[in-house]
Amino acid sequence: MTVRFQRLIIILLSLIFTAGAVILIMINSKENLVFFFTPTELINSHHNINSQVRIGGFVKNNSLKRNTKNNLYSFVITDNLNDIEVEYKGILPDLFKEGQGAVTEGILADKKKILASKVFAKHDENYMPSSIKKQLKKSDYWKKDYSSSGILGKNLPNFEIINLFDDSKKLSNVDINNKQVLINFFASWCAPCKDELPLFFTLKNNYPNMMIVGIDYKDKKSDALKFLEKEGNPYNFVGLDNNGNIGLEFGVFGLPETFLLNNENKIIYQHLGPLTKKVIQNEISPLLQ
Repeated sequence: MTVRFQRLIIILLSLIFTAGAVILIMINSKENLVFFFTPTELINSHHNINSQVRIGGFVKNNSLKRNTKNNLYSFVITDNLNDIEVEYKGILPDLFKEGQGAVTEGILADKKKILASKVFAKHDENYMPSSIKKQLKKSDYWKKDYSSSGILGKNLPNFEIINLFDDSKKLSNVDINNKQVLINFFASWCAPCKDELPLFFTLKNNYPNMMIVGIDYKDKKSDALKFLEKEGNPYNFVGLDNNGNIGLEFGVFGLPETFLLNNENKIIYQHLGPLTKKVIQNEISPLLQ
């Protein structure tokens, strides 16, 4: 065996070792990711039981209880659409109170319960880990009004979104001026989104002059493409909001969520949860006459 061949063998083994180390690091990093959800997103997700999760919402009124024997607190985090029960053993932040925003991190005990190891309250940002603090600051999380009536009657928020199918195409709030528009936030992982999708085809046929915009929220582009390819695409435009920032501008706190705009660019209707034939007939259609 020549010296040159030995060197090649050593280099090859080094490359294999390095590649293996990188793969192990990537796998370990993926396993240790802490995903951020609203209660509705968590319930609709396929997250594994006993995995680490982080949820944000509001502490439901009259839900806070304390077991004085073991200092165990229980409370409910809500997004006004769904609730998550939280158990936490320790001392709650001084600013923690019912009716205020909170972020909890812990183990997913079941689809609607978290065993929390960390609890952060509104105005408690200085004590949060940088990963949480950065996300909340970027999205203005505490500054939004997430009640169902918070955005009604207001002008369409400023936004610009890239087309799911063609990165060179964009849609902004300016592009839909003077139009009647229905905006639907959905995701491939959202089961109720799949259930309501056929109703958008009906709306499209019954109201051909109305623009229907789909916004794929906190989703993978590849998964969204497969979802629409399989289920069909009723939207006139589909935008990709994978970081959820546009959803936050609208005050979206769970999926699916739908907004109706009049031709003056004002939001005249908001629906939390999947549309139904009854909702369309009694609530949406009268606004489209």
